[in-house]
Formats: sequence, structure tokens, C-alpha cells
Amino acid sequence: MFRSIFPTVIYEAHYLDFDKVQQSFIKKALESFEGNTAPGNDYYDKDGEPIFRRTLPNLHLKSEFKDIVDFIDHHGKIYWNHMNLTSQEEPYTLQLWANDVPPGGFTAAHNHTPIAIGGVFYLDADPNKGNLHLEDPTHFCRERMPYDWQKKPYVFSEEITAEAGKIVMFPGYLMHHVRSNKSTSNRIAFGFNFGLSWQYKARPY
Repeated sequence: MFRSIFPTVIYEAHYLDFDKVQQSFIKKALESFEGNTAPGNDYYDKDGEPIFRRTLPNLHLKSEFKDIVDFIDHHGKIYWNHMNLTSQEEPYTLQLWANDVPPGGFTAAHNHTPIAIGGVFYLDADPNKGNLHLEDPTHFCRERMPYDWQKKPYVFSEEITAEAGKIVMFPGYLMHHVRSNKSTSNRIAFGFNFGLSWQYKARPY
């Protein structure tokens, strides 16, 4: 028989009746850039057009984003408990920021270490605007295996479908990236970090 070991668990959910709040959430996200754009994240193409921008990761501190933080906290705790993470403290949304990616833009590979959980909440997104790709953390050990690349060209990544109203959470150590926005409109989403602000020792010493 076959058995998978050391699986990586991610979490996906949808905001109930998202169509009723979508436009108000998008409006709040775009307004949050005013005087709050994160430095060093205004990347440009060869023609001087921005390919990606994000706000400072401080939106969780603003009252107008409480409903979004509550949504993240609710699902974050479900995911946290499923992964058997510590019950010594209550996890919460550590950081929240808005991402605005125009046509042709993309998000380069990165991770959220040492944060326990990273995630995205899509406001205006679909596969044509760029899906999320989560990268296999074991690829450094396995990349010399003779895989059949014709069956699956990207052996060491898993593609997660982007969809408005969808939240995706994953371990913060996972490298991830988003392919180019091939549509004619911007991809808008919230990024976030979820967990604890103190250092946790896995074993007592």
C-alpha cells in the first residue's frame, strides 16, 4: 500500500455572502494606500510602470478593518488548532496589509519566516489575474530524483486557485509566489500574518 508522511496542510475557506461586501472591502483596501505605502515595495517594469505595491502591515490596527481581522482570526484559530500548535496562548492576526497588482505584475518568491502562519484574502482575483503557487519545502532534497516533468512540469509547487472572497492560509515557512497578472485589471488582496508575538520553545529545557 501507499502512504504519505510529513504532509503539509493548508487551509481554504470563503467569506459568506462575499458579493454583498466585495466593493466596500475593495474601496477600503485601495483607500488604505493613501500615505501608507510600504517603502521598498514599489517595483517597476522597464517602462517605469508599477508591477506591484503594498501598504504598510498596519491595517489590523485600524478600526475600519475589524470585520476583516475578525474573519481572519476565526479561520486562523481553526487552522492553528488543526495543526496542533501551542494552546498556551491565543493566536491572533499579527499583521494585515493590502496588495495591489496591475496587469503584468507579479509577486516574487518569498516566505514569512519566523511567522507561524501566512495567508491571503482575495478581494478581486481569478486565475487569469494570477494564482498562488506554494513551493515544496523538501525540493532541495528531492530535486535530483528522476521525475517525469512532462506529466507535471512544476513538480515542486502546488497551484492554488485565486478566487474573490477566498482565504488561504499556509505555514509561514513555505516559499510562495504569484504568477503574472494576465488580465486587464488589477488583482487586489489582503496579505496577513497570524500567530503569536512571543518566541515559543518547542521543548522544555
